[in-house]
Amino acid sequence: MGDASDLFYGLATAFGYGTGDFLARQASHRIGHLQVLFYMEAGSLLVLLPVAFALERDLWNLGPGLAWLAGLGVVNVVASLFLYRSFEYGVLSVVSPLASSYPAVTAGLAFLFLGERPGVFASFGIVAVLLGILLLSRSEAHPDNPPPRDARVGLVSALGAFAGYGVFYFALEYVVGDFGPVSSAAIVRVFGVAVLLLVSLVGLATIRVLPRPMARYLGPIALLDSLAFVAYNVGILGGSVAIVGTLSGLFSAVTVGLAAIVLRERLTAVQYGGVGAVFLGVLLMAVA
Repeated sequence: MGDASDLFYGLATAFGYGTGDFLARQASHRIGHLQVLFYMEAGSLLVLLPVAFALERDLWNLGPGLAWLAGLGVVNVVASLFLYRSFEYGVLSVVSPLASSYPAVTAGLAFLFLGERPGVFASFGIVAVLLGILLLSRSEAHPDNPPPRDARVGLVSALGAFAGYGVFYFALEYVVGDFGPVSSAAIVRVFGVAVLLLVSLVGLATIRVLPRPMARYLGPIALLDSLAFVAYNVGILGGSVAIVGTLSGLFSAVTVGLAAIVLRERLTAVQYGGVGAVFLGVLLMAVA
């Protein structure tokens, strides 16, 4: 695969995660971040497992890669707990861009450990996207936005998601080829669900029965998350982790855009600058 496919899969990942995260924010305010995460993980597993069995069961094995995916499942679910907690406590137009800064970690690790050296235009595009994400993450929410539940908790949680996702999306490169893009995502979900059930069994948290009206949120969240996850895995299977990973961080632009349209959350001048830098970066990577 080449640059065009990197662009396609990176943007597909961003669209799926961005739209799903906007819906997750709505659900988190109603039933709490832990409930949303559990039912998203379980729903995603129900979507992915039959597809993985149909398309990739010949790749299933009990080799060391399985233990690697188990560890990544734990990292992913912890990062997602931080992300959904940031949605519940913070302002969406601030915490989402901050969490989406994880490509800075992913691209840096790809440079150090995979020896990836994108071309000149692609490199400038990556820098522009990371600059845009930085501007979005460092800006304060618009004063006309509704007050958050606890802005500090939201910001700290977003930073936890930033660190966890940066490592997670880099490390997937080492196992996706062994199990396949769909199976890798499904196995991560298996261990994510297991961790959340264990947390509930030992009494650290309570997972309640999903209220029927919330299914209209959780079903689409699980489907969008599954599609985004698989798109990312397919993208890095034969493409650039640095470029696909950086573009996946654009999910915050989708989330912030939906927040502005639906929730009437307004952007500051700095945030508008960040959005402009992000789209400039996408253009540079498109012509690379």
